[in-house]
Amino acid sequence: MRPSTSDIGAPDLEALPAELPLRSATPTSWAELAAANLDLFLADHAVCEQQAALFGLSLVGHYPDDDELVERMSALAAEEVSHLRRVHALLRRRGHTIARRRGNPWVQGLRGRVEKAQEDLLKIDRLFVGALIEARSCERFTTLLGQIHTSEPEVARLLQDLGPAEKRHWQMFYELAERETDGETLQRRWHGWLDFEAELSAKGGVEPTVHG
Repeated sequence: MRPSTSDIGAPDLEALPAELPLRSATPTSWAELAAANLDLFLADHAVCEQQAALFGLSLVGHYPDDDELVERMSALAAEEVSHLRRVHALLRRRGHTIARRRGNPWVQGLRGRVEKAQEDLLKIDRLFVGALIEARSCERFTTLLGQIHTSEPEVARLLQDLGPAEKRHWQMFYELAERETDGETLQRRWHGWLDFEAELSAKGGVEPTVHG
């Protein structure tokens, strides 16, 4: 089923996780941990925004002849950079800096599953990885928001903005993948990715980082 991108009016943030394709939910214990280590979460979040922008631009480099992809990924990269600047400014006001780049086992696990032998499937899988990263980030942001919406109003406003943005981003990646094959093949591959991501996420929820 194709996800809808026609959101009318203000987003219902409480309903947002149920609108995602994910097959598992982040435990409340992760949100409690992230809320107790909020500056660490934000510093890691800044790294994730850097990586999201670079990933969008890497797809432009891989597929320069795909005009729609180039346009949409360029716009995504610019938006992610604007998010990075916002998180950086928030960290500075709180007396902290952006974290150094680090390994992300969850993202590495996703990228390790990408088909490498067939170019047509490689492109689809790269786009599916992008969709899953954005969808899980959306779910994590809205889960954390439930913990800090009254105690940390400035961070809460950030998460209120980024949750719907991440939803829009996962849909964008999915729509780009949707052009690449027939519906049955797309759905079969997508469901395999959803199962894999759920298994991968079951190992997480133990670090106060965006995907930890």
